[in-house]
Amino acid sequence: MARELILHIGHFKTGTTALQSYLDYNRDLLAEAGLHYAAETRKHAKHSALAFSLLRRAGVSELMHGYASPRPPGRIWQALFDEARALPDGHSLLVSSEEFIRLGAHPAAATLLRQQINQAPDLRFRVIAYLRPPQAHLQSWYNQLVKMGIPVGSFATALSTQMEPIHWDYALALKPWLEIFGAGAVILRPYDPSLREGVALYADFLGALGFPVPPLAEPMPGDPNRRIDPRRLAYHRGLNRVDLPRHVRELMNAHAQASLDSDDGDRPGRALATIRDEARRGIEAVAALSGAALDAETMLAALPDLPEDPAQDLDALIALMAGEIGRLRAHVVSLSGRIGVLEEAARREATPKDPRDPEA
Repeated sequence: MARELILHIGHFKTGTTALQSYLDYNRDLLAEAGLHYAAETRKHAKHSALAFSLLRRAGVSELMHGYASPRPPGRIWQALFDEARALPDGHSLLVSSEEFIRLGAHPAAATLLRQQINQAPDLRFRVIAYLRPPQAHLQSWYNQLVKMGIPVGSFATALSTQMEPIHWDYALALKPWLEIFGAGAVILRPYDPSLREGVALYADFLGALGFPVPPLAEPMPGDPNRRIDPRRLAYHRGLNRVDLPRHVRELMNAHAQASLDSDDGDRPGRALATIRDEARRGIEAVAALSGAALDAETMLAALPDLPEDPAQDLDALIALMAGEIGRLRAHVVSLSGRIGVLEEAARREATPKDPRDPEA
């Protein structure tokens, strides 16, 4: 049986970080079942150098996250192929990086990928990707860009000027993979919030590839890629515009989050639907009373509701305010450092000099 190389290509914001952490954390157990998580180029539980080497050689410079390795793509990929060839017959080698999906936006990088794959006719290939509804994906990707400190504009600006088209054009994103490997080798899975529950995502991923979930396998503790609270997104984006020390930025974000959390209250409350239902029944009941001179239709048209979310209207203003506050904080930090130097100099001047000290 031929050795197999499986390429998990993303998409972004489809649980890729969680999957990568799981695969890395349980790689010994998975290997016993015949699925080996590749050691070649693995860093931070993923294999992004495989994609970055192609993108860099194709001249891509944005969102490369500091990748600057001079190692040619051919050497990186051949080392991966050799690792696959060293497996027992019928076993599979798996690599994972959401950066692979970007090749659809860069045809020159896709051409380089085809050249590498042509060097391994003895291997069998499969490709797996997750896709989620475009709007949910785009909002989550925007959240990620802000979290990474990328200087993005508003959601509308980022969508039209700063996001690669593979984030909404899934045919474009999958084009090189379908052309190089064929539709029969490409596995597509839907990503939805239910996959975040328990081990659902890991079971879905391994099941789609035909592997069992190892009984002793377990996810890594914690959330490997926690998103920014959407209510704080504009605030965080504004802080990204300011050259602040990391600890100051983190402190300001923590204070903002604590303030938002305090607005939520600490007691369980009724759902809006329940409140509206109770109000409707109450109006109908009192309007039916013999002595009621109420316009029930008007009252029922104005049932309790939450005000429209002002986040979109206030987004630019919040970002501006956060930026101004950040600049003020940065100025205070700078002044504090200068004051500290002056105070130390004054302290030394006020300290009585020891006459026995030759430098006194």
